[in-house]
Amino acid sequence: MLSLARFQIQLAYKWWVMLTVALGMLMSLMDSTIVNIAIPQMQRAFVASLHDVQWITTIYMITQAMVIPLAPYLTSLLGSKRAYLWSLSSFLLGSLLCGFAWNLPSLVLFRCFQGIGGGVLLPMVMILQTQAFPYEERGRAGSMMGLVMMVAPTLGPFLGGYLIGSFGWQWAFFINVPLGVIAVTLAQLVLKPTQGQAGTRFDRGGFLTSACGIALLLYAAPAMVSNGPTILDTVLFGGSCLSLALFVVLEQRRARQGQMPLLNLRRFRDPTFTFSALTQILIFFVWFGVLFLLPIYLQTLHQETPLQAGLIQGAISLATLVILPFGGWIADRFSPRTAVIPGLLLLACALAALMLLTLDTPIWLVVCLFLFLGMANGMTNQVNVAALSRIRQEEAEAIAHASTLLSVLRAAAAPLGVAIIASFVQRQSQQIQQTLAGQGLSVAVLQRQSELLALHTSFLLAAFLLLIAFGTMCCVPPR
Repeated sequence: MLSLARFQIQLAYKWWVMLTVALGMLMSLMDSTIVNIAIPQMQRAFVASLHDVQWITTIYMITQAMVIPLAPYLTSLLGSKRAYLWSLSSFLLGSLLCGFAWNLPSLVLFRCFQGIGGGVLLPMVMILQTQAFPYEERGRAGSMMGLVMMVAPTLGPFLGGYLIGSFGWQWAFFINVPLGVIAVTLAQLVLKPTQGQAGTRFDRGGFLTSACGIALLLYAAPAMVSNGPTILDTVLFGGSCLSLALFVVLEQRRARQGQMPLLNLRRFRDPTFTFSALTQILIFFVWFGVLFLLPIYLQTLHQETPLQAGLIQGAISLATLVILPFGGWIADRFSPRTAVIPGLLLLACALAALMLLTLDTPIWLVVCLFLFLGMANGMTNQVNVAALSRIRQEEAEAIAHASTLLSVLRAAAAPLGVAIIASFVQRQSQQIQQTLAGQGLSVAVLQRQSELLALHTSFLLAAFLLLIAFGTMCCVPPR
């Protein structure tokens, strides 16, 4: 086997770590976009309803959110290298099993297994990256990882569309096999081994209460917005709040007793981390909700084909790719806060500008609005760097807990944003349609116009939420 020194040809160790974890992140993010493209083909293959087939996506997100808190424990027990290899291998095996699924229940089960590896993989990427880079270079490192996060959703639809159309839905999962083998091999060769801590005990109570609380929240909250507060959904939402409150009590008691908690919630005593985390929640809630709405506007209202819509929406990723290095430079040269605060104002303005969209907006104007949106998003990418800015490079345990907390918050905010904003648009559309019904419009025009006005309202709401995020980011200490 090649020695580490021989393998690292004239390139600093930190950049080999970046390359290694970026490949793992790329594989995980591409999987999500490619699977979404394969959903219609899976529905036909399994003769399933849309309600049933959506569990292929839902179970993966819920499982991810439930197991993310395991990352600090696995890092402490196995060391960061072995924990990362374990998560990669689990994700790879889960992908292989999904490709061989014979019916919908088996696929949902294997997606659950795949989500275990994918959930731990997300915070492990941040842990290894933060451990490898000193504070003064974390902005640049965050920008590099942001490039991967933009490339994946841009490349995924094109690559996935070709593979699924040519070889079947199974290749939505088989594509992970060659990428996973390369990622595991690279991690084995590059990452320096770290020792786990002997006698590390698993926090069973913390894991059970957090997992139940997160799962119930992700199921009940969107259902309450979509269907109204039914008795069952209200009970489940109350159970999630009770479970999460019990989790906080158990973790605080465990920390006072000198035992290792599943998640060290004392990190929230740091105002830099707390206000940055609140800002991140609002950004992810808004951003993923808006990204869900834009294809609806392009394909349903503007009458573009899926390929044309993908090319137009690619303007967002392209603009973000251009701005990300500039945002990283500002974060390293001054502070992450200096990049995020103006970015939030620009992003709020960009979302408000989307209210200019009409049923027949010229393509050049749509592209310009999307470029503005992507540029603003590139500046806000440094919020993670801000959250971790008071943790030194050698504080491995603090990095693990803080990175995992951020991953948990992201994993909960993104699907909640999609579900709640989508439900808000649906309700607004129905109300506006009733208001416009007496104006003599045809049914098709009435439906499209009411959806467009509902989208305008949601864009305005998203801009308002980002102004709140601007306020929370201003509370972050300037240095």
